[in-house]
Amino acid sequence: MLRPMAALEFPKPSLRLLQELAARLLDSRKPGTPNASFARAVLVGFFDTCMHAGLDRLLSELEQAHAPLDLSDRATLADHPTVSAALVTQLDAANLDGGGPRVAKPRQVVDCVIAALGLTLVDEPDRTITLDHAVKTAMVAALASVIDDALAVPQLRDTIVAEARKRCDPSQLGTFDKIALQLDDRAMRMIKQPKVPLDASHAVQRALHEARTAVFDRISRVAIDRAKAKLEQASPEAAARIDQPVTLKLTPRDVAILRASDARVPKMPEPFAASLLESLTELSRIAWRAFEQPVRPYAASQTFAVGELVEHPKFGRGTVLSCMAQRIDVEFPDGKHTLVHVAPRK
Repeated sequence: MLRPMAALEFPKPSLRLLQELAARLLDSRKPGTPNASFARAVLVGFFDTCMHAGLDRLLSELEQAHAPLDLSDRATLADHPTVSAALVTQLDAANLDGGGPRVAKPRQVVDCVIAALGLTLVDEPDRTITLDHAVKTAMVAALASVIDDALAVPQLRDTIVAEARKRCDPSQLGTFDKIALQLDDRAMRMIKQPKVPLDASHAVQRALHEARTAVFDRISRVAIDRAKAKLEQASPEAAARIDQPVTLKLTPRDVAILRASDARVPKMPEPFAASLLESLTELSRIAWRAFEQPVRPYAASQTFAVGELVEHPKFGRGTVLSCMAQRIDVEFPDGKHTLVHVAPRK
């Protein structure tokens, strides 16, 4: 186990992210895989996990504790001989190919990382700001007002292709045009590999990767600005947190963009916006009050639908379970009752 000069604190709430990482890596790991290669994958994933959790302070402290490390490059942690050897030692002791329940293996890997890096698990202070569900609805609408158009087909494809073309050397434009013709409707992958020189193909792929990153960054920042304006109307403090560091330099805005740009997030409006909102909510420590469903007073002359809340003068408040012609079944605190109502028009 490495012995850092000072305690390296890892927040307990982020353990879930490490376990998800371990589970993904174990699912793709073949039995008998050398622990050295698995340790490298784990350390690369650990770096990404820290970035996706805004834990750049921890990465900076690792850099100071285990010199020489350059954590501007995720590979330097994975290739550091002392760090890697410490994790391999822990993985050897864990015996991942041995017996025991499969569901326990991710936690074993996480324990190996914690021990190898000398991490100390810590609780985080509760800084939660609770806001009404209506604020969340307004933020979703603000995000959608940008993302729906920007990620629409074929606009997204055209934007990425134009951005990537500007990044290519003139000598590579012939190759670029052939590859661009084979891109899918969102310019995220090639449908077919054209016959082009390998070195030029690699250069074009780099340009496309850089273009996607730049385009998603621009779209996200504009969308977040609009959502932040809605949030500020309800809570200036919560809005300010969006651009305040989480632990060192990375802000909720930075991490939200990083997460949304991840290849696992579909580049379609709804999941992209959902990723941004979820990240901003989590990292800015915002909690949403549950949506308050309206309650309608019961009257036989009214029409009700499944799921509606009904206030009955005798039975109290209940939920409509089913509708059949002129009858509704409603679940009340004392059980289910059948009531009459006006059947909906067809």
